[in-house]
Amino acid sequence: MPVRIKQLLIAVAAALILAVAFAGYLQPAFVVDLANRIILCF
Repeated sequence: MPVRIKQLLIAVAAALILAVAFAGYLQPAFVVDLANRIILCF
């Protein structure tokens, strides 16, 4: 895989992670619900 494509994929993944974190601040109840669902799996 060329280096340019690899860098682009890393940048897109980082942007996606930041977008999810930002969305969590907009709807904290959703994040709490998601965390509770993950915890209840164990």
